[in-house]
Amino acid sequence: MFKRWIVAAIVLGSTTANAAGKVEQIRARGKLIISVKNDAKKPHKDPAHFNKRGFEIELAHAITRRIMGDESKVELRILARPVRLPMLSSGAVDLVISMIPVTPDNAGQCEFSHPYFSSGLSLLLLDRAEPISLNDLAGKTIAFRKQSFNNYAAELQRIGDERGVKLTIRTYPTFEEAVNAVSRGEAAAMGGNFVDLDTFRKANAGFKVNAQLLEELRVAVAVRKGDADLLQIVNETIDNLKKTGELKRMTEKWQLPYLLPAS
Repeated sequence: MFKRWIVAAIVLGSTTANAAGKVEQIRARGKLIISVKNDAKKPHKDPAHFNKRGFEIELAHAITRRIMGDESKVELRILARPVRLPMLSSGAVDLVISMIPVTPDNAGQCEFSHPYFSSGLSLLLLDRAEPISLNDLAGKTIAFRKQSFNNYAAELQRIGDERGVKLTIRTYPTFEEAVNAVSRGEAAAMGGNFVDLDTFRKANAGFKVNAQLLEELRVAVAVRKGDADLLQIVNETIDNLKKTGELKRMTEKWQLPYLLPAS
């Protein structure tokens, strides 16, 4: 029993030592390596793509400034979604900032910082339509753009099934075709991420976004499990940006909604 306790203490001490040295390792290397979706310079079918990428890169620079003392000492690695968290786990990158939702599945692969952004599942309606609740969707058709990863149609179907609301979901190849289905009356609304729908609404008259989210989804910085000191400094940075109002300013600068609670 005593030997087992000694072994456990040694393993715990080793783990703690490794975790405590992560920030020092980064500083010794001379740069912070962050995985991002891309640099926002390429066209994308996500209406708010440029805004979200710009906002996250500004956040990456703020975290780099806090850790390195110089925001230029960062390497932004553009990685495909399927490899971002595995690359984090392997130590190839230090952080992932890419609108990663805080979900149980994702939390099994990484540690999450305090949320830096909040959005969620919402509905795009014709401007003349009445606000709509989940129960109001019973018997109605909801349009969605078909997506490879963010399956908002499946999320709405799950929510409807859980609450006993029978609805019809129809997917379309593009965002524009899903919107046109609403305009023609083929669908009562278009479902999707609040940010994308709100960005479209701002640029196109005749539409509005439902005031109430059907499901909130918060996003956070992904940190490798065991890198406790790095997680702490990322949390401190986000908390300070929030406390000073800088996070809200950054969010609004990139024309994104600030939906995080005050506390």
